[in-house]
Amino acid sequence: MSRDSILGKLDRDLACAIALGMIESPQVVVNLESITLHDNNMRPVGTQSKWLESDDPLDQATREFLTARREASQASIPRPGITPWVAAANAKTRTLANDRAVQAKNRARCLLAERGVLAQAQRLGLKFIGLL
Repeated sequence: MSRDSILGKLDRDLACAIALGMIESPQVVVNLESITLHDNNMRPVGTQSKWLESDDPLDQATREFLTARREASQASIPRPGITPWVAAANAKTRTLANDRAVQAKNRARCLLAERGVLAQAQRLGLKFIGLL
């Protein structure tokens, strides 16, 4: 299966590995809505919106991961004057979202390994993070 590269410069599967926090690449900034590539001087090269909208299983797992992480982050924002019940509900939301993020990352890790993306990243000398 051939997938278009992002902005003609970055392999889509590698971009997912970066979004999942498995591979470090300071020149790539990702979020659920867009991905921005920078040159070596950190000047923006371009931005692509809606980069995770395909039905590809890796895109789906990455999208689920980023959505769950956003939900966990929003549930972690301290709000003054909240009741203990609301604080408990936020903690539960955060825990469930983190669990979904871990599950999505594990599915993505298997897909990345099957597709040889992790081996390719190693050959390119990219720094691995968050694989444990």
